[in-house]
Amino acid sequence: MLMQPQFETYRYTGEIDCLHSQSMVECRLPGSEIGGVLAVQANAVPTECVCADGEVRYGGKLLLCVVYEDIDKKICRMERGAEFFHKAEGKDVSPACFAKVGFRVENVTYRREGSGLYISVVVDALVNVYGGRQIEYLLGGENVVTRTKKVDVCKTVCVSGETEAEDEFDTDYVGDILLHSENAVVQRVGVNAGVLNVEGEISLNVCVLKSDESVCSYERLLPFAIEIPCEEAFGNTQASARVCVKEARLTCGVDEEKGKSKIVFSYALAADCFLSCVEGIEMADDAFSPLVNVRLEKGKGEGRYLVNTIKRTERIGGEAALSALPEGEYVLETAILPRAELNCKRTEAGVEAEGAVLAELLLRGADGGRKRCELSLPFAFPLDVAGDAFEIDGVVCGLNVRRKNGETEADATLKICVKCYQNCVWEYVKDVEEGEKRAANDSAVTIFLPRAGETLWDVAKRLGIAPQDVERNNPNLTFPIKEGERIFVYRQIR
Repeated sequence: MLMQPQFETYRYTGEIDCLHSQSMVECRLPGSEIGGVLAVQANAVPTECVCADGEVRYGGKLLLCVVYEDIDKKICRMERGAEFFHKAEGKDVSPACFAKVGFRVENVTYRREGSGLYISVVVDALVNVYGGRQIEYLLGGENVVTRTKKVDVCKTVCVSGETEAEDEFDTDYVGDILLHSENAVVQRVGVNAGVLNVEGEISLNVCVLKSDESVCSYERLLPFAIEIPCEEAFGNTQASARVCVKEARLTCGVDEEKGKSKIVFSYALAADCFLSCVEGIEMADDAFSPLVNVRLEKGKGEGRYLVNTIKRTERIGGEAALSALPEGEYVLETAILPRAELNCKRTEAGVEAEGAVLAELLLRGADGGRKRCELSLPFAFPLDVAGDAFEIDGVVCGLNVRRKNGETEADATLKICVKCYQNCVWEYVKDVEEGEKRAANDSAVTIFLPRAGETLWDVAKRLGIAPQDVERNNPNLTFPIKEGERIFVYRQIR
C-alpha cells in the first residue's frame, strides 16, 4: 500500500425521523339515561414511548368528559378514561433510539348501539425519533492530499421536565362545573447556563351550570413557567418545547352570603424540550494521492436546526359556519371548548397561517331543551417569517359568538407561536480506495496549460501535486486561472 489514510470519527445525537400515526380509541358509556349529548371533551396524554426494530410503540390515556341531557331534560355529566396503545413505523428506528410523542385529538364522534353510547376519538400522534449518529471521515495521511472545509453538523439534545401549579378566581354563583378544557402554548424557551426556562400561557375554558339551571362559560389566560436543568444549555443555542397539560382538577367553593363562587384550578404540565445545536467540523470534501489514482466514497448527512421563534397575537372575526343546526327556534346559550386548527403554507406572496377557530355551541329551545352544533371560523393571515420548514401552535381566547339577521358572527383572539427551521445538508469523504500508480514524469520542468477558471485545487489535483507546491513554483499566479496563463512544474532529477 502506497497510501496510509487516516480517519476521524465524530459522534453526536441527531433526529432520526419524524413519524405520524393515527389511532382510533373507543369508549363505551351506559346510554340508557342519556337523552341527548351536548358536549364531549377529549384529552389524550402520553404514558409511554419505546423504540423497537422498525417502529415506535407508544401508549396513552384518553380522558373523556360527556355533558348530556337525561330523559327529563336535566343536564348531567359523566367522566370516563381509557388506555390505548399503538405504533408508528419507521425503517431507521432501532432499540438504541429514543422518542418523544405528542398527541392531538383530531375527531370525536359518538353513536348509540343498544343501551350503550360509544364514543370514538381519533388520536393523532407526532413522534420525534432521536438516536446516536456518527460520521467517519477522511482526515489525511501519508501520500494523501486533502481539501477540507467546515461542515455544519446539526445536533439535537432532548430534555424533559414537569411542574405543578394552582390558580384561583372568583365567579358568579356556580351550581356545578360541567366540563373544562385546557390548551397550552409555548411562547419562549430561554437558554441560560445549564437551565432551560420554558414560558407560555394556558387557555382555560370552564363550562358551568348556574343555580337557575342556565349554562355559561368562563375563560382564563394563565401564564406558566417551567425550569428544566440541562447541561448542554449554553451560548447561542436555540431551543423549542412542547407542553401538554398532564393533569387538571377544578374545585368550586361557594360563599352563600355574597352569592359568589371561587374556582380553584390545579394542574400539572409536562414539557419536552429540544435544543438545536450546530457545530462546525473540518472535514475533507475531496482528496487525491501524488502516487496513485484513487476512488473516493462520499458520505452525506442531513438535519435541521431551529433558527427563530415568532410569537404573535391576532384578532380574527367574521361570519362563522355552523354544522348540524337544529330545526326550530333556538337561542344561543354559550360557546364551549374553543380551540384552533393551525397550519403554515407557502404562497406566491410568502408564508401564510391558515386554519379555523372551532368551538361547540349550546342552543336552548323554547321548551327548555338543549341542542348542540359545531362552530367553525376560518382565517388566513400572512406571516413575516423565514426558513425551510415551520411548526405552528396556538390557543384561542376571548371567543365571542352572536346571531345577527339569521347569520352567525364570531370573533376571537388567537395567540400563536411559530418555530422556523433551516434544513442543512453536508457531504464529506468517508473512504478512499487506492488504484493504479500514476505515470511517472522524468522531466525536470513541465509546462501545464490550465483551463480558464480552474482553482488552485483543480490544478493541483490534475497534476498530482500538493497545492502549496504549485504556489511555490508559480508565485505570480492568482486563482482562479485566467485564459492563456501557464503553470510551471519543477522536479528534482536524481
